[in-house]
Amino acid sequence: MKIHNSVEKAEQQFLTKIYNLRQEVERLTSDNHDLKMALLTTAEHGDFITAQLEEVNRQLKLEILERKRSEITLKAVLETISRQKEDLEILTQILTEHGDSIEGELYERCVQANHLATVDALTQLANRRAFDRYLTQQWQKMLRKQLPLSLLICDIDCFKQYNDTYGHLAGDDCLRKIGQIFTESIDSACSLMARYGGEEFAAVLPHTDLEQAIAVVEKIQKAIEQLNIPHARSPVRDRVTLSLGLISTIPSNVNSPSALLDEADRLLYQAKQSGRNQCVYQLMARENAL
Repeated sequence: MKIHNSVEKAEQQFLTKIYNLRQEVERLTSDNHDLKMALLTTAEHGDFITAQLEEVNRQLKLEILERKRSEITLKAVLETISRQKEDLEILTQILTEHGDSIEGELYERCVQANHLATVDALTQLANRRAFDRYLTQQWQKMLRKQLPLSLLICDIDCFKQYNDTYGHLAGDDCLRKIGQIFTESIDSACSLMARYGGEEFAAVLPHTDLEQAIAVVEKIQKAIEQLNIPHARSPVRDRVTLSLGLISTIPSNVNSPSALLDEADRLLYQAKQSGRNQCVYQLMARENAL
């Protein structure tokens, strides 16, 4: 009986092992099938996977290269900042030690730059830019105070012929002398003399009525006469002469600096048309509309 039970037990264990082996064989068969499918898929898509791997590798190399470049650039920037810091420290030290003298030099340069921007280099009179600005300023000032303002424009007669005859160096010298005449003849501290154009001069005369302005013109004409600069090709006379236009008014809201300037220019043209070497003047009515 005991022997019979042992045989049955051994048989049962043997059947169990057979069953387990079958299960293992089925699992291995399934794994083998999956492996074959995987190998088949790999074989079918190997080129694509290889291309993907190569692209990833290329991108990685580019990223490494870019990082190296960034490191080099960053290093150069840091070196530049370091040098600039050293330069700034040196500059700060210089400014601390010599600040007063540098500030004075900068101020002097600003003064010189402003002078060059507003002064005619040849005659040392105000230039056109300064003239226009000063005329507007004085117009507004005389308008508020209701005081007279006169404007003078003059032109050297036949100056082209003068240059053609005596040369441009002599012409420049003539312009300088005429500029000096203006400076000496118009002694009012608030008046402005200017080189208006090539051979044209102008003057803004605040606080000056027509009678006073005519006296200034006569003084200029007398000084030009005494200067006695030869002008052999002038059809007017054998000496340098001026044609002048003079306008005077008390500024009003219905007129403007440009209107005053236009009137002075018109009077100058009239002086030229009338034979030159003379001044045509006029009192500008306050009611003249723009």
